[in-house]
Amino acid sequence: MEREEIVKKVLELSGFEDLNPVQKLAVSKGLLKGKNLVITAPTASGKTLVAEIAGLDAFINRKKKMIYLCPLVALANEKYESFKEKYSKLGIKVALSVGDLDSADPWLQRYDWIILSNEKMDSLLRHGAPWIEDVGLVVADEIHLLTDSSRGPTLEILITKLRDMLPKAQFLTLSATIANAREIAEWLNAELVESDWRPVKLYKGVAYDSKIKFFEKEGYELREELPIEDAIVENVLKLRKQALFFVATRKSAEALAERLGKVVKNFLGRNERKIVSKLADKIENVLEVPTKQCRRLARCIKNGTAFHHSGLLFKQRSLIEENFRKGLIKVIVATPSLAYGVNLP
Repeated sequence: MEREEIVKKVLELSGFEDLNPVQKLAVSKGLLKGKNLVITAPTASGKTLVAEIAGLDAFINRKKKMIYLCPLVALANEKYESFKEKYSKLGIKVALSVGDLDSADPWLQRYDWIILSNEKMDSLLRHGAPWIEDVGLVVADEIHLLTDSSRGPTLEILITKLRDMLPKAQFLTLSATIANAREIAEWLNAELVESDWRPVKLYKGVAYDSKIKFFEKEGYELREELPIEDAIVENVLKLRKQALFFVATRKSAEALAERLGKVVKNFLGRNERKIVSKLADKIENVLEVPTKQCRRLARCIKNGTAFHHSGLLFKQRSLIEENFRKGLIKVIVATPSLAYGVNLP
């Protein structure tokens, strides 16, 4: 299949008409010529679609596998569901392997696109998985974690091993926040694709003293009698927008989501209340016997808020993310794990 047809097919399956500036830059830097690329661009700028284009090219034109490496199981699950839904119709067999670090998973030999956690990939190399030699494309998501003290060493050793084992494979690394992109590009003998383009302009500001002050535009006055988070949410909902808060711990996420629900519920319409009530029941009963956390989450959902952290079940996290995208859930309070590549508007 011609390269132009590869791009056209990926765009069609993704619901787009044309490549965005980040994707065009990646193609111009040699994406479809087997070049290694380090791609650094803001969240939601279409980096994953670049990997999909290279993956389809590897499958059709080079008859090679793609392995997609993720730092978090939640991110791996999201990519698996998305890739499977879009590309199974083209005959691409998509697999997910994130657990059981004591197995070589020989069944993966039958699959074309394989999504793995970094730890699982490291385990497969140590167990000598024979299908590795069939890999023609390696994608490493959230590559900035190379500098993370806990995850960085494993990722660096993993990529080093793969480069040694697969000298002819193409390597793509993706990140929204990476300070030493040029250094990593030199290490990987890669072209640097660097862009600050994003589909929605991001304004930075500070909230204090019952005010939100932005650096590039006019700010907002907040209600003085409310706690700052509550006042921000009230202001956001009056603008018919949504809010995403990041906090340090699971406990803080749950407590703040619960508190903000008292503000959000007053902005829900009658029909929205009915829908979130059904959603809350669905989320609460993901398990046959709901836990205390399931019930607490369901109470938040009924008020239009949610907490999001790695302690939730995958189905619960997926429902929260899906209904936030739809605009039904107005506020999410999350730990930083949500920021690792999970696509929200």
